[in-house]
Amino acid sequence: MSSKSKFKRLTMQSILSLTLLASAAPVYTYADGAQVTSNSVFDIPSVGSVSMNDSSYFELKDVRLTPGTDNNLVTFTVKVVNGGATDIQFIDYWIRVQAASGAKFTVNVMPQDKDKNIIPSGSAQEIQFYASITPSLGLSDLEFKFIKWDFSATDYQKILGGLTVPTGYTTVAPAESRVNLKISKTSMQSYIKKSTISSNEENYLPSLLLELQNTDSRSLKLPALKFMIRTADGLLYPLIATGINENTTIDPLMKKEIALSGKLPRSILNSGWQLVITEAASGGDTGSNSSTNMNIAVAEFTIPIPTEDQTATEKEQTFSNKDGTYLAKLESIQRVPWEDDDILSASILLKPKENKPLPLPNMTGFIELDESVKVEVKVVQTDNVIGVQPNKEVRLQLLGRIPYTYEFSNLKVYLQEKEGTTGGTGNTGTNSGSTGTVTDLVQFKVDSALDSVPLVNAKEHYKIGGVGRSGDYVVRTVHNFPGKSSNIVTAQVEVENLEKRANEISKLVAHFKGSDGTIYPATITEIKTKISPSGKALLNIWANVAKNKVQDITQLIVGEGVTEGKFTQGEAKPDAYVNAVSFFLPSEKTSVSNSIKNIDMFPYTLSLSKVGTSALIGQTTSNVKISFDYELEKDSRYEVNPDEYKMVIEMEDLQGLAKLTKTLDFEKQNQGQNGNTNNNESETILKVGKNKMEFTVTDTDFIYKAQSLKKYKLNIYHQFQGEKKLIASKELDWFVYAD
Repeated sequence: MSSKSKFKRLTMQSILSLTLLASAAPVYTYADGAQVTSNSVFDIPSVGSVSMNDSSYFELKDVRLTPGTDNNLVTFTVKVVNGGATDIQFIDYWIRVQAASGAKFTVNVMPQDKDKNIIPSGSAQEIQFYASITPSLGLSDLEFKFIKWDFSATDYQKILGGLTVPTGYTTVAPAESRVNLKISKTSMQSYIKKSTISSNEENYLPSLLLELQNTDSRSLKLPALKFMIRTADGLLYPLIATGINENTTIDPLMKKEIALSGKLPRSILNSGWQLVITEAASGGDTGSNSSTNMNIAVAEFTIPIPTEDQTATEKEQTFSNKDGTYLAKLESIQRVPWEDDDILSASILLKPKENKPLPLPNMTGFIELDESVKVEVKVVQTDNVIGVQPNKEVRLQLLGRIPYTYEFSNLKVYLQEKEGTTGGTGNTGTNSGSTGTVTDLVQFKVDSALDSVPLVNAKEHYKIGGVGRSGDYVVRTVHNFPGKSSNIVTAQVEVENLEKRANEISKLVAHFKGSDGTIYPATITEIKTKISPSGKALLNIWANVAKNKVQDITQLIVGEGVTEGKFTQGEAKPDAYVNAVSFFLPSEKTSVSNSIKNIDMFPYTLSLSKVGTSALIGQTTSNVKISFDYELEKDSRYEVNPDEYKMVIEMEDLQGLAKLTKTLDFEKQNQGQNGNTNNNESETILKVGKNKMEFTVTDTDFIYKAQSLKKYKLNIYHQFQGEKKLIASKELDWFVYAD
């Protein structure tokens, strides 16, 4: 956590002019995110005035008390009004601050006003002062005496008059009020336009929207301002400002909105909060060479804030920034396999809390395990949108990786906003920086019982993907291709494009899962063509599995691939995945057809007829010529990678005297120009439609076997990745053409 989030007590060195009220100003509460329409205007109040003569006077105003560690600090402003015909030399006058008991305190001029000495005829000047006083004293215990130096008088001073601060005096503006103030000697008006608060188990998370308007006749480049919440018992908590930076300028009559956010512990009283804005006493920037390092309050507001956001829960909270108020909902948090690690995937829904579209904040965050282990995350926007409309929502995923063996009891998900870089929109004051500012927005706490990956029954459909990538997924079939030491387990997955535009299939990440929890990383077919609206594609997802484990494979886990925090595109390789779902696998079809008609290799259907063999026997070689008619049909609704569809045709003699095989391809994805194949390939490629196939197989010993050959089995195998599975078999006679 940033140290800026921890509370700070008032000190003279860090803050001046923050008054603890003898009687607190009223606190108004509003519904969460309510807009405040401010009509009344609050001017910094005047304590009273003291006459110099018939035409000129002093006015005491803006008196504030700051409790400190060893002493309290009082700050005040004296307005000198010269109504006479000649200039007033302020060096001839002074202000004394003393207690009712008679104790006197040293008064100093604020650094930015130290050169103010001449008040021209017909004008007025404001001069700010400060004095360190006994910590037991309050404002009502002080007397402000205005004197004129007079060497003929006792103590060389003539008392012109004195003022005391009345009971109930306050510089804190009530809720629903605009405040007239000055920043860097420029007249401004400000008010809290919106106020929200959410909370989690540990903290309150307030968000304020402050409006600043320049009411002067000149532009103002904002100095380094500080924003804080002051609690009823005087604790100060810093706020992070977004929407302004060190280069922000407000022109005359123009307005600027500043989003403020912070964090306060749940242990404090949640009422009586005030917003305090301070400016460096030197009146310059933070790099000022002023020997006095002080900040003075320029405005104090009663915060129009509800005691608590009634809609906030551990999984649904609100936050505000300069753009508006959002509702964040923790939809789920999953733990899914990834190589030697596990991925923690937190899915968060974001939507406006108000009836207007809002841009998507620049989100970041992290996950904390057992309140001690911080897991860095990547944030993925899973919906293809650039903003979020009223009554709509956008989904974000926070992805972190941990060892698959690591166990934990609870976790917290922190959602943050990253705002501001050099030359861009950002922050002011100490919160500025070339790398931007990270602001805590909401925090969700989750116990170790994480949300399970959605389970989909065999043959059932499931929607995967957000706006712009939505698809309907279903596992159609499972095939087991036996090998020598391991088998290839293959799931054929059907994907339908649910979007209204042609779309590429999301780059997927897949794992097979055994009934004992064992995970097998899987490989996925590449289909690079776009799928038309309502169009479909077939993906083959496969993995090598030990023979004795094949029957334990029960589920297929699929998710959308992510690379460097973005959905995987082009030739990039995924480094994580989101939106994981687990499909129960359907039972494998193991029966072998005894017909060579309507052989199913979906989306292809193959029928053979007029199958015949003949021997071509030479002096040194023996060849067997095989020919047949065939009809290859394809369901045109589906896009496939035809390179992965192969058929092995085998003639197996019933007496075991001969076995001849030939591998045939279904269409070719990588044909030459105009879709043509070369002559050597054409005899082994099955084409869609009604065609004839003829090829020869060489067997040097066939001449010695031919006289004994009577019947054979015509075996049809589905071949995948070099392994094959018998799908059809029919007995035929050698050297006879038959159906």
